[in-house]
Amino acid sequence: MEQRKVLVVEDESLIARALTKILNKLQYEIVGIANEADVAMSILEKQIPDIILMDIKIDGKLDGIQTAELIRAKYDIPIVYMSSLDDQATLDRAKETMPFGYVSKPFDEKDI
Repeated sequence: MEQRKVLVVEDESLIARALTKILNKLQYEIVGIANEADVAMSILEKQIPDIILMDIKIDGKLDGIQTAELIRAKYDIPIVYMSSLDDQATLDRAKETMPFGYVSKPFDEKDI
């Protein structure tokens, strides 16, 4: 069976490394790690993952929700948000992008 491909959009390197370790253990292929929207879009120009794990608070001019909107407009890739933000305004904004799911931080392997 072919490995499922994942793009990780996370600006905190420790979290990105922990997530990569979990995903590798679960036999997912990481197509890239992006810390901001421009990097994510650049990776997507080269390779299309099966799913994107998107932090809401990322580096750069756009946050994860705005980045998800850009991705959704150009690609049809399921996005799962990962965030410690759980206020109603953020959740409402995230829901508008029709995410595949939402994982609260901190997370562990079973959450992924």
